[in-house]
Amino acid sequence: MGFWSTLFGGGSPQEKAARIAAKAEARAQREAEELAEKAAKTDGLFERALGKDPENCSYDARQKAAIKLVLANETAKGREAWLSISRDYPNELAHALEQVGVCYHLEKNYRAALENYEAAIRVGADAGHLADNMAEARKGMAAIG
Repeated sequence: MGFWSTLFGGGSPQEKAARIAAKAEARAQREAEELAEKAAKTDGLFERALGKDPENCSYDARQKAAIKLVLANETAKGREAWLSISRDYPNELAHALEQVGVCYHLEKNYRAALENYEAAIRVGADAGHLADNMAEARKGMAAIG
């Protein structure tokens, strides 16, 4: 293939279409593999956060897994994980409710976020610590109307 053919893609229209289709198929395969890998990782984190990983079922391990779920934008699983943690570690209810509020906040469900922040305060969370989050939630609610 000559310089111009290499540069501008020589070949018949059928050959060009075949190259484009092959590239699209390879890209779709890579994306599917990446999604499957992310799903497997997320499922593992979720199991750990729920306390179903016998080797990593401490509060600390479960908390880290729940945080990683939220950071991976798996906020629904994060909420469920924090609620499960709060059932197994009742002394951590305030922290769990705060984190559930954060999950709702990230989803822009400001009313539910505010309700959970307020519930966290009622069971012992530091109101000063949550003041900024609550202000942002109220601002978000006002913007939505």
